[in-house]
Amino acid sequence: MKTKPKSVAKTKRNFTASSSPGQASKIASPSPNRIPIPLQQLLLNIFQNAFSTHFNGRLAAVIQEVKQNLFSRDFQNAFGQEAFREAYAIRWSPSRALVYLDVFCNAPELSANLRSCLDAPRRVSEQSFAPGEDLGSAGLATAPVESISRQQSERTSDTSQTSQWPTSGRWTQNGRVVCIGGGAGAEMVALAGCLRFAASSVRTDHSSGLDEKGRPAKLNITAIDIADWSNIVNKLYSGLTANPPLPKDASIAAQALNVPLVDRDAYEVRFLKQDVLKIAEEELQALLTDATIVTLMFTLNELYSTSLTATTNLLLTMTSILQVGSLLLVVDSPGSYSTVNIGKAAAKNDSSSQKKYPMQWLLDHTLLEAATVNRDQGKSQDKQWEKLHSHDSTWLRLSAELTYPIDLEDMRYQIHLYRRS
Repeated sequence: MKTKPKSVAKTKRNFTASSSPGQASKIASPSPNRIPIPLQQLLLNIFQNAFSTHFNGRLAAVIQEVKQNLFSRDFQNAFGQEAFREAYAIRWSPSRALVYLDVFCNAPELSANLRSCLDAPRRVSEQSFAPGEDLGSAGLATAPVESISRQQSERTSDTSQTSQWPTSGRWTQNGRVVCIGGGAGAEMVALAGCLRFAASSVRTDHSSGLDEKGRPAKLNITAIDIADWSNIVNKLYSGLTANPPLPKDASIAAQALNVPLVDRDAYEVRFLKQDVLKIAEEELQALLTDATIVTLMFTLNELYSTSLTATTNLLLTMTSILQVGSLLLVVDSPGSYSTVNIGKAAAKNDSSSQKKYPMQWLLDHTLLEAATVNRDQGKSQDKQWEKLHSHDSTWLRLSAELTYPIDLEDMRYQIHLYRRS
């Protein structure tokens, strides 16, 4: 049964926790979303096409089961079945992918790494998102979702905040991104969208798209997660690197211009089923040694809640492995949604002897203070991380022009970006 797409304009506002006093960032939030609506729609189409057979009467009930498990923080059951993982990817990953797309494209330090992985000769690198041009004429297939206007949406997020992203860029050639907790696919779809956005923008002399030997540069993604998301990753990767489906009556011109979101030769994704808190240091070193970007998207707070000690050790080990100039991006729920209970009674749910610490405070303490102490000799050393950007509450509001078979939500999140120094 074909599901009629619906506008995502009527969104639910569930992320309403206010920030704790005194935690306001000294750095302003990113600028309003400037990602073209057609590109945002393309990313939603990836999810819709990958799970097209799942939009049926049973989906709502499965999503509700997953939601109840998440509310109870029963992650083992929430992601213990393939049907639950698929429902999660259908319901939550699309809006998160749009958040991550906005972050990757608007932060110069992040986008500089990704822009350098473009292959200049590719057809898509010459295409741009021109106002007023429909998607078909630009070779951006939208089936089964109807074409929408290419005009940029007006976003209603905090207009009093001005963008203060760091402006210096670090250019690499072949990029490696490690997404810890990235099995649900939002990161890999967003990164593909960022490459497409960069390819449609004006190129600079810094981005030749070729490595030092003159070969096309490549972006390598590794997604690590404790649950088995391999089927979801494979479905989404196929959708990213294959020609999108076209209507049977598509014109010859539309067929000729129908191209994948990204080229398979320039975009490589692998999935690793692993508990990152139990991974051997040798394995972690093999994963992170050449990484240019490491992400912890809606994952770090859960790691802290599982084991504060193990998570702290993970961050310190990452510090010792990552090369100077590597970036660490942390995105998570805002305010009281990201606090960690610390105390002897934490495991017994006895709040009388527990102390609550904001995730952001623990993260800063680990990277900016604890990481400066030599663990072998106990001596102070130079700082290991530079905090480039931080904001404890940022909104991404979905445009009314976007369509998807089920309701999606605006998202409120906190964001922190660090560079290994």
